[in-house]
Amino acid sequence: MADVNRGGATRRAGPTLVGVATGTVDGGVAIVRVSGAGTRELVEGVLEGELAEPRRLVRRRLRLLSGFEDALVVWMPGPRSFTGEDVVELHIHAGPANVEEVVEELLARGATAAGPGDFSRRAFERGRMSLDQAEGFAALIGAQSAAQAAMARRLCGGELGRAVDGLVARVREALLYVTAVIDFPEDVAESSARGQASAVADVAAELERWLAGFEAGRRQRMVPRVVLAGPPNAGKSALFNMLLGHGRAIVASQPGTTRDYLEQPLTIDGFRCLLVDTAGLRGRVGAVEQAGIERSREQMAGADVIIWVEAADEPDADDAPPPGAAVLRVENKRDQGRRREWLGACATTGAGRQDIEGWLRQWFRGPGGDAPWVGLARHRDCAERSLSALKRARRQLEPDGELECAAVDLEEAVRHLDAIRGRGGGGAVGEAVLREVFGRLCIGK
Repeated sequence: MADVNRGGATRRAGPTLVGVATGTVDGGVAIVRVSGAGTRELVEGVLEGELAEPRRLVRRRLRLLSGFEDALVVWMPGPRSFTGEDVVELHIHAGPANVEEVVEELLARGATAAGPGDFSRRAFERGRMSLDQAEGFAALIGAQSAAQAAMARRLCGGELGRAVDGLVARVREALLYVTAVIDFPEDVAESSARGQASAVADVAAELERWLAGFEAGRRQRMVPRVVLAGPPNAGKSALFNMLLGHGRAIVASQPGTTRDYLEQPLTIDGFRCLLVDTAGLRGRVGAVEQAGIERSREQMAGADVIIWVEAADEPDADDAPPPGAAVLRVENKRDQGRRREWLGACATTGAGRQDIEGWLRQWFRGPGGDAPWVGLARHRDCAERSLSALKRARRQLEPDGELECAAVDLEEAVRHLDAIRGRGGGGAVGEAVLREVFGRLCIGK
């Protein structure tokens, strides 16, 4: 297998791949994708007739062992295709048996079965997508909510990659001035290099803003646990029902009605979480209620958000939410009065629902403003390493600093930024990273 290095990625001339590109084969139509140097000859060996002109969907019959299959066929010669290679897509009738027979016919004629992410890996190697975009595709396939899908589409669309390229250009410009002074000290004033300190500081500040939004990105990928907790008879179960919009939990006026935690999915403006109702916290209770209280404490310990609820007609509770989670304090039963400067609610009338949802919505979005979505740990790690190098370079650009050290640090900053996109000054991104990224994709991707 020949390897050619193109712009930091290794382009490999591999076998002709075949795989099912649709998510399932039990719908009305399934798409079988073929990609590689021998695609045209291989597919025309199955067709009645020839392929049409590029990017035109035409009807053709496929010759199979069991008979003929009507298909819609589109021919996309490289490099203007998803993988950058010659690609044919066969739109055939779905159904496991039919799809399997088409794939087996292509395999028998010399194709190789695609593994997870193989098509996208080839697209990356041929410069058709960057590594961050491939991670976006993986995130989109695994999205469990509209918010997760929206964030993943930002990666797929190259938003982070474009922002990375912009920062790389700015760092390279500063590096140009520094190396010019080092290489031509008689011709270039040292002040032109020292003057890049503010530009380097600006890039560092931009990276810090990206990293401030990482937590919001993490929240987009996960399904956080939002736990309602507090003393008995504070109206936690009533608030639980109010937020869900239906009566899921039993509500009664007697303290200790809830003996075990209850959880239910909740979606707010596309943000998905798991809402958890827990038993009230108090002392000197029976064994059954005590078991429920212990489970409540376990749920609070594992919570991402705690909605701490106390009633307006009751004194302050002895317990308090544990550290570690974000906390929203809600005073329920506001129709009975007001004791605390907390967010007010009345589960019986629905008052306060919009305020609670608004607070949760803001928590989901987190800090970072309109910064690119740095929602994956690999992106965060690369950005943090680049930021550290930029801070070192900034110090070396001071009047008493070493310009040679600044140049080394700036080069390191560029290298870590480039790694986000799947390239680097020291060569292609490591094979282990590529396998981990593309292995998360489905076979047809």
